[in-house]
Amino acid sequence: MAETAFDLAYEGDALADGRMPVRDLAPALLALGEIFTEASQVVAPGRPPAALEIQATSEGSFVVHLLLGGWDAINDIFTSDDATTLVNLKEAIVGGTGLFVLIKRLFGRAVKQQEAGPEPGEITITLDDGTRLTVPKAAWDLYGNVEVRKKTRKVIEPLSKPGVESVVFEVDEQVTVRLDAADAPAFELPASLPEPLGENELELVLSIVSVAFKDDNKWRLSDGQQTFFAIIHDEAFLQRVAQGEPFRSGDMLRCSLRIVQTKDDEGLHTEYEVLEVLDHIPRQTQMQIDLTGEPEPDERDKP
Repeated sequence: MAETAFDLAYEGDALADGRMPVRDLAPALLALGEIFTEASQVVAPGRPPAALEIQATSEGSFVVHLLLGGWDAINDIFTSDDATTLVNLKEAIVGGTGLFVLIKRLFGRAVKQQEAGPEPGEITITLDDGTRLTVPKAAWDLYGNVEVRKKTRKVIEPLSKPGVESVVFEVDEQVTVRLDAADAPAFELPASLPEPLGENELELVLSIVSVAFKDDNKWRLSDGQQTFFAIIHDEAFLQRVAQGEPFRSGDMLRCSLRIVQTKDDEGLHTEYEVLEVLDHIPRQTQMQIDLTGEPEPDERDKP
């Protein structure tokens, strides 16, 4: 089976005895394995995902020896390039110009231009200060992948633990990546701008669940099926509230409601906005009494 190897080391005083809590290491290694799984689909599309395995090593700072392979299920279609492909995959992630180094180097920098690199499979990017970097195209593609970026953050998460000072990748006994606590902010995924999905305006009667007398003017309302917070934009209505118009739980508002849906890295979001309050319907507190004088029919009188 074609395979290639590299080392991942977590260094610091807390790891001098060669021990590390499983709750810290396991999420980091799982995330790294998932990064290689996604990256293999970029480097070798159409093949089964590459697998990352762990091999025992000696004491010291906590070192993990990792083997990248997992293509033995398709030996019948292996070519002489399989080992090279795995090496390229490794370089795209933990090499000296790979994903982890790219995230570190581009922190706080703007990319002004990108173009084909001098070799196939490479790309050259130009930064805001004119600096030009040539990196594996796979590393650049993965740099913009939201899920991959979330996983790189998990790989360096142990840096947040007391006594863990650095994360180091080694290839052929040469350090290719070294990250310390000062590099951690580079791995925080920047918040994406919400993408509009659509909006709708309708007239609806809503019951008041709770009233907010705060600057955000978010009232808790219900349409009879679900409860939600809605921003009140009707200034005339808010003025009436400020002047003491009484409101109680269970009162209803006939209003013009706008529903706005967006999505971002966290998923789907729905916001409710009351554009205008058309009527305030107080909660019924008295039993309705028939004043017509007509007697209620007696069940015994019915045929």
